[in-house]
Amino acid sequence: MTTKPACGPQSDPEFFEALNKLFDQYPEAADKYAIKCMTLELDYLKIDFRRQEGIARVEDGRIITEFVDRDPTRSQDCCGWHHGECILKCDPPWV
Repeated sequence: MTTKPACGPQSDPEFFEALNKLFDQYPEAADKYAIKCMTLELDYLKIDFRRQEGIARVEDGRIITEFVDRDPTRSQDCCGWHHGECILKCDPPWV
């Protein structure tokens, strides 16, 4: 039995077709962004992005992300958005 992928072009072809057209229209921006499936965060970890956010850091060649309660005083740069809201803050390795 073949199951439909939860995310990606096979699951949402119209969305990805529109997205590819948008990336074609803005090639410089397209090189800065990627689309990520949120299945791990939403379905497996049960992250509630209304009250939690991810904090990512680079450590020993790995990207480590921890999910913590939102704190308006946290000052890291935003590097992930969901519905226009920051859900992932990062300590840039270039700082």
